[in-house]
Amino acid sequence: MKKKKRYSKKPAQGRAVRSRGRSLAGWICILALIGAVASAGYILYHRGDSETAKIPYTHGKGPALGVVGTLEEHESAGPKESARKKAGVGGRVAFVIDDMGYDVSILDEILAIDAPITISILPHLPYSVAVARQAHRAGKEVLLHLPMEPHGYPEIRPGSGVLLLQMDDNEIVDQLEEDMRSVPHMSGVNNHMGSRFMEDEEKVTIVLKDIKGRGFFFLDSLTTKDSKGLPVAERIGLPHAGRDIFLDNDCDFGEALDILHHIVEERDMWETMIIIGHPHESTIRAIGAVVPVFRDNDIRIVPLSDLIE
Repeated sequence: MKKKKRYSKKPAQGRAVRSRGRSLAGWICILALIGAVASAGYILYHRGDSETAKIPYTHGKGPALGVVGTLEEHESAGPKESARKKAGVGGRVAFVIDDMGYDVSILDEILAIDAPITISILPHLPYSVAVARQAHRAGKEVLLHLPMEPHGYPEIRPGSGVLLLQMDDNEIVDQLEEDMRSVPHMSGVNNHMGSRFMEDEEKVTIVLKDIKGRGFFFLDSLTTKDSKGLPVAERIGLPHAGRDIFLDNDCDFGEALDILHHIVEERDMWETMIIIGHPHESTIRAIGAVVPVFRDNDIRIVPLSDLIE
């Protein structure tokens, strides 16, 4: 058995220092890794279901103005083609804030903005009814943010009141009616997630016919490039529109503000614009900051119903 006293004291101290150094470096790496994981978790938590894959949206050959797609299944949704995009005409923008109903605190910040922002509310949440009533009293348009089955379900869950492909016609209509009752004062519907459901023309037709029969309109959030929402709505004569931009992919104030300023810079390349955001502090601040800029550049912020065809 080797005796430690064979080695000099100085080298032993050197080895101890090196050992402590390696140990300290190891702990630093571990703590950095834990911090990175925690940070990523925090970001994903606050993104919620904001549906944001970084695929650029462009008007014709113009530069990218925003992003489209879905965080829920990391797939891209292509830009919608619309005859209402014509250079140098109009200049109207509608803002829709999705995923409302979890609380009422952020609503006060939205209502403080001097613009007709549309509020889209998830059904069956603790504050779905309260948010709808308060928004309505403030003169804002209210939408039902209708949960639909995404690719990746059930690992990816859209929440209560979801429409599933396994449902028959009656189950779909019954669930849709329950969801509508959960959001009073609604004037229209847009889909929450639904990348899989919205690709099924038969199921989409059932939903949109019911929406038409109740006198509402439909906004396709375009969470999949293969959505059947717009063509079905056109075929059955349902008033409709499609989302142009998802604003808040990274919940970052600077990025959201850059996108909005880019819209101003490309003012002559579009006629109307429908922008979906989510109830993040950074998003609401960015919208509030750009309102006077839009007005100075003759861009009108209008209720969503003004852009429904």
